[in-house]
Amino acid sequence: MPKHIMTFDIGTSSLKTALIDEWGKVVAEGGASYPIKQPENGWAEQDPEVIWKHICETSRVVMRKSSVARDDVHGVVFVAPWKNIICLNNQGEVLRDSIIWMDSRAVVQAERLNKSAGTFVGTGQEYWPRLMWLKENQPEIWQQSNHIVGLNTYFKYKATGNLFTEPSDDFIRSDNPELNDYYQQVLRAADLMDDLDKFPLSRKAQETIGVLTAAAADELGLRGDVPVFGGFGDLVAITWGVGRSQLDDVHLYFGTSSWLVSIIGKRSDLDAPLYFSIDRETQGAVYALQTGCLALDWLANQVYRVERTILESDIYNLISKEAGQIAPGSEGVIAAHWLNGELAPFSQNAKGFFLNLSINHDRRHMARAMMESICFTHRHNLERLHGLSGRLQNHIRVVGGGAVNDVWMQMLADILQIKVQIPEAPRYTGTIGAYYCAAMGLGWLNDLNTMADKVAIQKEFIPNPGNKDVYDNNYRVYMKIHSALKDIHRDLNGEY
Repeated sequence: MPKHIMTFDIGTSSLKTALIDEWGKVVAEGGASYPIKQPENGWAEQDPEVIWKHICETSRVVMRKSSVARDDVHGVVFVAPWKNIICLNNQGEVLRDSIIWMDSRAVVQAERLNKSAGTFVGTGQEYWPRLMWLKENQPEIWQQSNHIVGLNTYFKYKATGNLFTEPSDDFIRSDNPELNDYYQQVLRAADLMDDLDKFPLSRKAQETIGVLTAAAADELGLRGDVPVFGGFGDLVAITWGVGRSQLDDVHLYFGTSSWLVSIIGKRSDLDAPLYFSIDRETQGAVYALQTGCLALDWLANQVYRVERTILESDIYNLISKEAGQIAPGSEGVIAAHWLNGELAPFSQNAKGFFLNLSINHDRRHMARAMMESICFTHRHNLERLHGLSGRLQNHIRVVGGGAVNDVWMQMLADILQIKVQIPEAPRYTGTIGAYYCAAMGLGWLNDLNTMADKVAIQKEFIPNPGNKDVYDNNYRVYMKIHSALKDIHRDLNGEY
């Protein structure tokens, strides 16, 4: 019988569970969504136990749908967002909700860390300042925490009883000497050197970190002793799945958050707001948007509320259709997708808006303007990447849920004025990357080049030069707005 891998692609607000055979075909799939808790401005938390329950439920559903025997599942792999902070006591119990990557509460700690380190480490959203916040503001939790882990590590622990992180979610140690020295510098400045035993050691993504315990196997609907692989963060999974993991490769992701990634050899090669580790030799330089398709979700829930209750997930087809009825440039309406605050070149206390609305505009203009704003931010980041690297892109691969929206992808091509390529199954790129990881661990695949060759392009969008002038003008205006409203956002929302 064919052999299979069970993959769990966990996103910020939803997960995809898929059973994939040894030839890379998805045999059955399932999914679930879950909330983000935001009790205060700038805070973002989740209960990892809730997500684990969804993982187990969808795994059992997928196994039933597939009719695949338990003995024919030969590997399990988890992909999850990075930089979560999950506190476990000596019994492995969760002590508080996870502080997720989106959380930006640690403003005071970030300022102190940047000063102590003598360099800019990050904002209140960065990993180490949030550790400092937890240690200073919830000392009893910190003292009770035998282990502080990320989301991928937690799910592997639930599955195997073993605690190992992986390179893309390890901000304490690195096999890369340059990066390890940097981590040590930051940890000293953050006064965390005495706490390093709380953080698990790392194993490579393709390594087996353990096997399913009998209890976990029962919850997941799988047999015991199935190998569980190290896996990685969603950034690496998507990079592998899109086939853009070689030096100088570039891709765009349109999910709940959104990002532009360029693959580099070492971090000193390219100045970027964020980086992630793939392995000892390669890194990803990240130019991220905190709010990507999350802005479209907001439109669906608030501006299309009645239709959403009727159409459910099909609401996005209606939004796309209506946006396509409006001319490029949204007849002068400009939106900002910064609904949850935003990363550089904007700021966390900046929030979304619609500018230049008149009595002649309707929700179609609002939908198109919101979609255009996300493309404008990506244009800025692509221009920045070009200026820093000297490499001009003439095409770019785009994946994620937004990549299935033809109106949006043509919009993106027109705003970037380069060809946009959409691989097959763009919503499942992280899932495919997870499969590649386990398949390499099982010896089914040999290297990343093999994976890149497997990625087929499904659609291409050619920029329309007739739309260049209107988009150039709206882009210039869009890039002026943040500085113009900086004081207003501070007066309304404070500094964070």
